[in-house]
Amino acid sequence: MAIFEASRQQRWPPQRVLVVQTAFLGDVVLALPLVAALHQRFPQAQVDFLTVPAHVPLLQTQPQIAAVLAFDKRGRQRGLRGLLAMARVLRARRYDLALSPHRSWRSALLLCLSGIPRRLGFARWGVRWAYTDTVPRPRSGHEVARNHALLSPLAPPAVPLPARLRLHVPAAARRRVAAALARAGVMPQETLIGLVPGSQWATKRWPPEHFAALMACLRGRLKARFVLLGSPAERPLAEAIVARCPEPVLDLVGRTPLADLPAYVQRCRLLVSNDTALVHVAAAVGTPVVVLYGPTAPALGFFPYGVPWEEASVALPCRPCHPHGPRRCPLRHWRCMRELTAEQVAAKVQRLLAKSALREEG
Repeated sequence: MAIFEASRQQRWPPQRVLVVQTAFLGDVVLALPLVAALHQRFPQAQVDFLTVPAHVPLLQTQPQIAAVLAFDKRGRQRGLRGLLAMARVLRARRYDLALSPHRSWRSALLLCLSGIPRRLGFARWGVRWAYTDTVPRPRSGHEVARNHALLSPLAPPAVPLPARLRLHVPAAARRRVAAALARAGVMPQETLIGLVPGSQWATKRWPPEHFAALMACLRGRLKARFVLLGSPAERPLAEAIVARCPEPVLDLVGRTPLADLPAYVQRCRLLVSNDTALVHVAAAVGTPVVVLYGPTAPALGFFPYGVPWEEASVALPCRPCHPHGPRRCPLRHWRCMRELTAEQVAAKVQRLLAKSALREEG
């Protein structure tokens, strides 16, 4: 029963640090500023990251992360036995400090069982006991700023809030993407606009016919190529959009490895996306974004951080209705996405392109 031994004696300043975020891809990207901040605060420390297997390829390319640990919490490591096995792995790695922006009981229990001497998390009811230090999660502000609050229990000097997200895109990934786009007939000088039709939550997805109408609308105003981006689970959405397009569109949904997806997003002049993970990937690689908000809203704290962006939404008294987006519209009309027109979004695209051009000239 060594797993339940008392925590080891604290070593300070810490030599080995762990960041835990096993939620969605967007949450993982928004936790990356914590890694950078920890390096600023403890330059001598090795910083590792624990996440789910699907997100490992993205994090393995990040030079500030020494090791990426996979916790298959919904697969082969599900349940108490898997949790205990993962805790033993963490105990063997002898971390001195752990931070968890993930507000889940599983992450809290895992860290508690790991024997890590100092564990920082949010003061959420039901999991406070698992941490040695807790802080109230700010109710307002961007998620990056809320995560940054986890650093407050650490002794001075304080680390300033970063001005933007940063995701390292390896040169090899950029070369692979350039070659793949060239094979598809997209030349380096061509303007590429990315479209993201998917989302984990169905009510946050702009209808496929609206995406097709947006491309038709923009083709008459811009000299640009369009590329659809997303995960394999979103193939039906991509196929529905392509079927409604009279002109060819580059459909890469589910056809690109996750490790190369940031390079595709970086190659885009602009991204038009539902409120989903690629919004934050775009911000992290410096690509401007038009975000399509339906059941959610920027006030919830999830908007592009540190890049030019535009909100496309319909003003309704029922918005926002859910922090993530409900499975079904609570009022059964789903007007927030249905009534957001291609013309409205096209105007936002043109406005953001003009704004970005002025910024580059300046």
